[in-house]
Amino acid sequence: MVFAQLEVERSLNSGIGIDVIGDKASEVKHEQERLDRIDGALDGIVSLKSNIQSEEASAIYLEEGNIILERIVNSGQPSRNKLRQLNRLIEVYREVNEKNVHFYTRYGSIFKLMRKVQTVRDPKKLEEILKSNVFSSLNLIPFYIDKSVAEPVLLAASRTEPAELLRHFREISDRKLAAKVIASVSAHAPMKLRTYLYSSNAVQKRVKISTDPVTMTLYKMVKLQSSASRSAILLNEVHKGRLSVYQAHEISEDDEALFQKLLNISTEKDLLGDHSVREELRIQSLKRIRLVNELHDASDAVRFSSLSQYNAYEMYNLMVYSEDEIFTSTFLGMYKRMKKKMREESSYEFLHHMEFHRFRTFIKMCAGYNVLSDFLAMMSEFEKRMLFKRLVEGLENANDNLKSAVAIADTYGSMKKQENRMLLEESLIRYYQEIRFKNHSAATLYGLLIAVLEMGEGQNLGLPNLDQSNYKLTTLPSERIFKDGKHIQQHFFFDDPDGRSSYSTFVQTFRTANWTVVDKISYIIIKSRSGKEVEIYVNKPSHEYAGQAAIKELFTSSKRWPDVVVHRGHSYFANTAIESLTPSAEIVFLGSCGGYNNINQVLHYSPSAQIISSKQIGTMWVNNKLCYKLNETIRQGKDIEWEILWEQVDRALGNGSTADLRFKDYIPPHKNLGALLIKAYRAQVSN
Repeated sequence: MVFAQLEVERSLNSGIGIDVIGDKASEVKHEQERLDRIDGALDGIVSLKSNIQSEEASAIYLEEGNIILERIVNSGQPSRNKLRQLNRLIEVYREVNEKNVHFYTRYGSIFKLMRKVQTVRDPKKLEEILKSNVFSSLNLIPFYIDKSVAEPVLLAASRTEPAELLRHFREISDRKLAAKVIASVSAHAPMKLRTYLYSSNAVQKRVKISTDPVTMTLYKMVKLQSSASRSAILLNEVHKGRLSVYQAHEISEDDEALFQKLLNISTEKDLLGDHSVREELRIQSLKRIRLVNELHDASDAVRFSSLSQYNAYEMYNLMVYSEDEIFTSTFLGMYKRMKKKMREESSYEFLHHMEFHRFRTFIKMCAGYNVLSDFLAMMSEFEKRMLFKRLVEGLENANDNLKSAVAIADTYGSMKKQENRMLLEESLIRYYQEIRFKNHSAATLYGLLIAVLEMGEGQNLGLPNLDQSNYKLTTLPSERIFKDGKHIQQHFFFDDPDGRSSYSTFVQTFRTANWTVVDKISYIIIKSRSGKEVEIYVNKPSHEYAGQAAIKELFTSSKRWPDVVVHRGHSYFANTAIESLTPSAEIVFLGSCGGYNNINQVLHYSPSAQIISSKQIGTMWVNNKLCYKLNETIRQGKDIEWEILWEQVDRALGNGSTADLRFKDYIPPHKNLGALLIKAYRAQVSN
């Protein structure tokens, strides 16, 4: 037991003794017992709706927690460090209750990181682990604040997760590195920092005494403007003497003037406030793109009229910053107009004039929307090679190295021409061989990328040995999607013309001898008549909010969450479905246009999920057929063999039909290269 093993210690510096540490250890045990009792029995098991979930939850909440607890109290570190770590462990446990205990994978990532910090001795390896999941790492600062990795990890967080970092700032406010962290947040995310500067708190106190020139400029701007001002976005211009604080405020009040100013400065190499600039450019771009999306049934002359004022460079930025919501037809129409407005004969020269700003995103989008060959056709052979070289090199230095690697994987998976695939493959393997023995973390990332894309021969290249079960998703066993003897799904429909039409045709496909439809006013339940017990909960589009709320209440009260979640609607509705996900979701079907872009979000909520998505246009004729075939397989109690299912749907759609052509852009789980890379990378780094 932990208490029997507690060493007798007294800390002269802190005055914290064994009695305090013992009391905190008792609190941890008390919290574990509280979770254990949620199911009504104190038996060492956190019982959920399936044996697999119960085993995984118990291993995380009880077994992992015990190991972490024992390592804390039996370590040789000062008592004040133990106390801070125990307090953080208690805080994590107290966040878990009857309503969210089933979200064990979210807490599992925190517990696993705690153990890694406790056991990994190599600073470079530990830094790599912590940077692979910066958001979770910020939840356990007390575990590594006295280690050499603290500074590089927290500075990385200032660039990628500034809001979450500032939320935890009080945990580092008394440390020397606090000044560096504040300076870095000022330089990258002034809009996140400014929100703390209108009241007394640990962040504001540190900013007030800062001697960093950029931080001092930001604080001066804040004092001269109200809390509603967005002038901090233009910190770059004020600090460099190009604008006064008042001029920056005036520009920030006018959306179009602000958009133009941000576009003008966005490619600067030493741009101050880059995180805030990118965030605002995304907001501004989406405002404009949504107008075009909404006019998808109008003529092109009407639909794209609001964008006629923008030049080629501005059109490019509008596309790359609206990646998550842009419709296929919107992108293709804008791409065509961008090409007409390009002054350069070479598309490589065009990217060069853009300082290659977000070019990996643009190339990925071109590949996904089948215009990459057209874009590359405007380059010489030498320029193509230079582009692919630039595309693959230096991922290890990017703030979002995994996201950039996923962009390359997606690009490769979308390429239609073999010659382009070969150019990318050659560039990737060449760079991997160059850095293989120089940079361990880079070698891991590139090695996994090459392995997942199945390039070259692993033994010859020295690629990482991968556990294929972590990323080869060819089959989903039936037992994973039947919990307590039943299979449950939720389908999201939305109240617009497309949603109403999709809903009507979807329900009709299940009016067969094997299924029955039960009307519940705001939603329906489609139930199997024969075979395995299957229930599909579907809100009516006319009761979008009420139906979805009623279904959620049913799941919450029964503590039984869906095994399959299906999003049916435009991409801008996708977050509604994604934010409902739990670790119970074994399949997530994103039936919207460009659903492929949401895989990282899905895996945040449902790490084990296998994802179906479309790279281009999602259509009800494919979605209905695919859903029905999938559910027939489930009803019959068969394992889901994705290749077999895909062949069945392909045959059913009719060769050469419009639906069949659309289906070519649907990606089954075992070919979703971005998802495979994320899963493989997380598994490799956590080993």
